Amino acid sequence: MNKLFAVVFIIFTVNSYAASLQPLDSKLIEAAGIPVYSKAIFGGGDKKGGFRFATKLPPEEVQEWYRQQLPKWGLYNLYGAWVLYDGAPVKGMAGALSVNHIFIEHNDNLPQWFSLDKNMTTEIIIMIVK
Repeated sequence: MNKLFAVVFIIFTVNSYAASLQPLDSKLIEAAGIPVYSKAIFGGGDKKGGFRFATKLPPEEVQEWYRQQLPKWGLYNLYGAWVLYDGAPVKGMAGALSVNHIFIEHNDNLPQWFSLDKNMTTEIIIMIVK
Protein backbone atom coordinates (compact mmCIF):
# COMPACT_ATOMS: atom_id res chain seq x y z
CA MET A 1 0.00 0.00 0.00
CA ASN A 2 2.84 2.42 0.75
CA LYS A 3 4.36 1.83 -2.70
CA LEU A 4 1.02 2.62 -4.35
CA PHE A 5 0.74 5.81 -2.32
CA ALA A 6 4.28 6.81 -3.33
CA VAL A 7 3.55 6.24 -7.03
CA VAL A 8 0.29 8.22 -6.86
CA PHE A 9 2.06 11.02 -4.96
CA ILE A 10 4.86 11.18 -7.55
CA ILE A 11 2.43 11.25 -10.49
CA PHE A 12 0.33 13.94 -8.81
CA THR A 13 3.43 15.99 -8.01
CA VAL A 14 4.78 15.78 -11.57
CA ASN A 15 1.43 16.79 -13.06
CA SER A 16 1.10 19.62 -10.55
CA TYR A 17 4.35 21.11 -11.79
CA ALA A 18 3.42 21.09 -15.47
CA ALA A 19 4.60 24.05 -17.50
CA SER A 20 3.22 27.40 -16.56
CA LEU A 21 3.34 30.61 -18.53
CA GLN A 22 5.99 32.84 -16.99
CA PRO A 23 4.92 36.37 -15.97
CA LEU A 24 7.31 38.02 -18.46
CA ASP A 25 5.96 35.82 -21.26
CA SER A 26 2.40 36.64 -20.26
CA LYS A 27 3.24 40.35 -20.40
CA LEU A 28 4.87 39.88 -23.82
CA ILE A 29 1.72 38.25 -25.21
CA GLU A 30 -0.46 40.93 -23.62
CA ALA A 31 1.75 43.75 -25.00
CA ALA A 32 1.30 42.25 -28.48
CA GLY A 33 -2.46 42.62 -28.02
CA ILE A 34 -3.11 38.89 -28.17
CA PRO A 35 -5.66 37.45 -25.75
CA VAL A 36 -5.05 33.99 -24.35
CA TYR A 37 -8.05 31.70 -24.74
CA SER A 38 -9.36 31.20 -21.21
CA LYS A 39 -10.33 27.56 -21.77
CA ALA A 40 -6.82 26.59 -22.88
CA ILE A 41 -3.97 25.15 -20.86
CA PHE A 42 -0.38 26.26 -21.42
CA GLY A 43 1.68 23.34 -22.67
CA GLY A 44 5.06 24.94 -23.08
CA GLY A 45 7.17 27.12 -25.28
CA ASP A 46 8.75 30.52 -25.37
CA LYS A 47 9.15 33.58 -27.59
CA LYS A 48 11.63 31.83 -29.86
CA GLY A 49 9.53 28.75 -30.65
CA GLY A 50 6.05 29.97 -29.85
CA PHE A 51 3.75 29.59 -26.88
CA ARG A 52 1.73 26.38 -27.14
CA PHE A 53 -1.69 25.99 -25.58
CA ALA A 54 -4.20 23.14 -25.70
CA THR A 55 -7.95 22.85 -25.25
CA LYS A 56 -10.57 20.16 -25.65
CA LEU A 57 -12.89 22.41 -27.65
CA PRO A 58 -13.05 22.01 -31.45
CA PRO A 59 -10.54 24.07 -33.47
CA GLU A 60 -13.39 25.85 -35.29
CA GLU A 61 -14.80 27.16 -32.01
CA VAL A 62 -11.41 28.49 -30.91
CA GLN A 63 -10.76 29.98 -34.35
CA GLU A 64 -14.11 31.80 -34.25
CA TRP A 65 -13.34 33.15 -30.76
CA TYR A 66 -10.01 34.55 -31.94
CA ARG A 67 -11.63 36.07 -35.06
CA GLN A 68 -14.09 37.88 -32.79
CA GLN A 69 -11.31 39.07 -30.47
CA LEU A 70 -9.02 40.26 -33.29
CA PRO A 71 -11.36 41.35 -36.12
CA LYS A 72 -8.77 43.60 -37.78
CA TRP A 73 -6.18 40.85 -38.10
CA GLY A 74 -5.66 39.08 -41.41
CA LEU A 75 -6.46 35.42 -41.96
CA TYR A 76 -4.46 32.92 -43.96
CA ASN A 77 -6.62 29.83 -44.38
CA LEU A 78 -5.27 27.66 -47.18
CA TYR A 79 -3.93 24.12 -47.58
CA GLY A 80 -5.00 23.10 -44.07
CA ALA A 81 -3.28 25.99 -42.30
CA TRP A 82 -5.32 28.44 -40.24
CA VAL A 83 -3.20 31.45 -39.28
CA LEU A 84 -4.57 34.69 -37.85
CA TYR A 85 -1.91 37.38 -38.26
CA ASP A 86 -1.35 41.01 -37.32
CA GLY A 87 -1.01 42.81 -40.60
CA ALA A 88 -2.21 43.74 -44.04
CA PRO A 89 -3.25 41.05 -46.52
CA VAL A 90 -0.36 38.82 -47.57
CA LYS A 91 0.29 36.67 -50.62
CA GLY A 92 1.33 33.53 -48.82
CA MET A 93 2.07 31.66 -45.65
CA ALA A 94 5.53 33.23 -45.32
CA GLY A 95 3.97 36.68 -45.06
CA ALA A 96 1.51 35.56 -42.40
CA LEU A 97 4.29 33.94 -40.37
CA SER A 98 6.57 36.99 -40.57
CA VAL A 99 4.42 39.00 -38.12
CA ASN A 100 2.75 38.22 -34.79
CA HIS A 101 0.31 35.39 -35.40
CA ILE A 102 -1.86 32.65 -33.94
CA PHE A 103 -1.89 29.19 -35.48
CA ILE A 104 -4.78 26.88 -34.53
CA GLU A 105 -5.14 23.24 -35.55
CA HIS A 106 -6.15 19.77 -34.42
CA ASN A 107 -3.12 17.87 -33.06
CA ASP A 108 -3.50 14.34 -31.69
CA ASN A 109 0.03 14.49 -30.23
CA LEU A 110 -0.66 17.22 -27.66
CA PRO A 111 -1.81 14.90 -24.84
CA GLN A 112 1.36 12.81 -25.18
CA TRP A 113 3.72 15.77 -25.58
CA PHE A 114 2.41 17.76 -22.61
CA SER A 115 0.90 15.06 -20.34
CA LEU A 116 -2.65 16.27 -20.94
CA ASP A 117 -6.01 14.53 -21.00
CA LYS A 118 -6.55 12.60 -24.24
CA ASN A 119 -9.29 15.00 -25.39
CA MET A 120 -6.98 18.05 -25.32
CA THR A 121 -6.25 18.00 -29.05
CA THR A 122 -6.83 21.56 -30.24
CA GLU A 123 -3.52 23.37 -30.41
CA ILE A 124 -3.12 27.13 -30.20
CA ILE A 125 0.35 28.47 -31.00
CA ILE A 126 0.99 32.15 -30.33
CA MET A 127 4.07 33.54 -32.05
CA ILE A 128 5.46 36.93 -31.10
CA VAL A 129 7.67 37.98 -34.00
CA LYS A 130 7.90 41.73 -33.44
